[in-house]
Amino acid sequence: MATRGIVRIFTYNKEIKIKVMSNKEIKDQLQKGSVKFTVEGITNYCKGNDGEYGMNPKVFEVNVDAGSIYAEFSGMNVTKWGPTCITLYTFNMLGKKSIGKIKYSDITIF
Repeated sequence: MATRGIVRIFTYNKEIKIKVMSNKEIKDQLQKGSVKFTVEGITNYCKGNDGEYGMNPKVFEVNVDAGSIYAEFSGMNVTKWGPTCITLYTFNMLGKKSIGKIKYSDITIF
């Protein structure tokens, strides 16, 4: 079974699984702000917990007021916290609006 909706705590490079969360529980936790999470299937080349470089899950963070989600230097604004997914938007430097969605079932909070 995949690790969807499972809260993880990392302690000294060891992973401890806590419990499976429902979509509503994930949504409520994210809306509190200042929460880090990963999205299934989204990776980037970086240094992992083991000190080796490779394709590792990209870490996203919800800002303090839960109005945007960012990773490293880029981010998107939250349009709506829906019942099954988060709807996001951003504008490029030419003014074109881009829209994206993240399903709560693909999120792993840590």
